[in-house]
Amino acid sequence: MFARHAALLVAFAGSAAALLGLAWDVSNHSAYPSLFAHETPLDPLSPSHDLIALGILVAAIGGAWSLGVFVSRRWAALAMVPVLISMGWLAYTALDPPPALAGSADQQRAADELWRQTRAATLRYESLGAAREDGYIAYNPFSDELVHYVNPEYMRDGHILDPQHVESLVYENTLQGPKLVAAMYSLEDPNAAPPDIAGSLTPWHRHDDLCFTPDGEPVAAAPNCPAGSATYLTPWMLHVWFIANRYGRFAADPDPWSVAVTQIFG
Repeated sequence: MFARHAALLVAFAGSAAALLGLAWDVSNHSAYPSLFAHETPLDPLSPSHDLIALGILVAAIGGAWSLGVFVSRRWAALAMVPVLISMGWLAYTALDPPPALAGSADQQRAADELWRQTRAATLRYESLGAAREDGYIAYNPFSDELVHYVNPEYMRDGHILDPQHVESLVYENTLQGPKLVAAMYSLEDPNAAPPDIAGSLTPWHRHDDLCFTPDGEPVAAAPNCPAGSATYLTPWMLHVWFIANRYGRFAADPDPWSVAVTQIFG
């Protein structure tokens, strides 16, 4: 009797875990629509993908176990054959690392220098209080996983890629409190083309879901636009990540595992 109950419980637990992982993945993609550009169909560095895969595996093992309990061990052994084949196939394909971005030696040096200068200039903003004192204000809810703080003065001062005038800072809400995880440069003119710093190593991006006041100040993100604000295509932006990021130091988004690890360990 115990074996029957245990087999059914394992199958149920696996199915529930897979559904939870699917809901988590949908939530991630709703929060970060550009994730599709980074992820493979089964991304081992995405915790939601890992939970889906683990849940399916546990459910399949539970199903094979149930066959052994309710039918015969022979059927259970046969049922495990496609499970083992699938596990090997997934391991072979999913664990193959994505190709690293290519770049010339000059581009590598330019990317390294931009990262070093940006990191050095923003060390004083490890304290969120210091950022607020210098005029940075949040434009998405404080409860979000990642909160962007913009400096309205720097958004209009004419400086481009100036580490001393970084237009935006990104803080992650962790168990230890807000942690500075990235800086973000932004152009002023939405019609201006971004400068080429280091080719594909420094990919610029833009949004169409940010809320701006009539004088051009970003105040929120859709669908939470305050009265009197509106969305339009933003100028080009460039993130500089200070935490480990499998997608790249200048990618538009962080990889979910890096976000999860930072949330827990700071």
